[in-house]
Amino acid sequence: MGHCKRRGYCCQDVRLAESPELLQKAYEYWIKSPKIDPKFSDIYLIYPMLIFKYENPSEDLPYHYRCKHFIHDENGIPACSIHPIRPRMCSGFPHYDDVEHLDTAGPLSPYEGCGYNDPD
Repeated sequence: MGHCKRRGYCCQDVRLAESPELLQKAYEYWIKSPKIDPKFSDIYLIYPMLIFKYENPSEDLPYHYRCKHFIHDENGIPACSIHPIRPRMCSGFPHYDDVEHLDTAGPLSPYEGCGYNDPD
């Protein structure tokens, strides 16, 4: 199994099942909540970090976004500007221990060229 090679594919094409409207509605609900439910998905918390790119209805995860925090560092290497405090869905990528339906026998990442799919 490979490892992250800082290519940034996952940051430049964040694929979600949730539409921009649903993410916004859930985020607005979350910020008004007096108590945070620990089971509440951090997908909704990242709404302010995302820029909607396009929708492809033929895909399982049809909504494509780009993360606002994806940058190139001073050496031109893809980087996360909030790396130490990035959301769980980013820090755990592509390993989601609490998601039981994932097929771990094939490529771990949906992104062609992702380092996690390399055999090293």
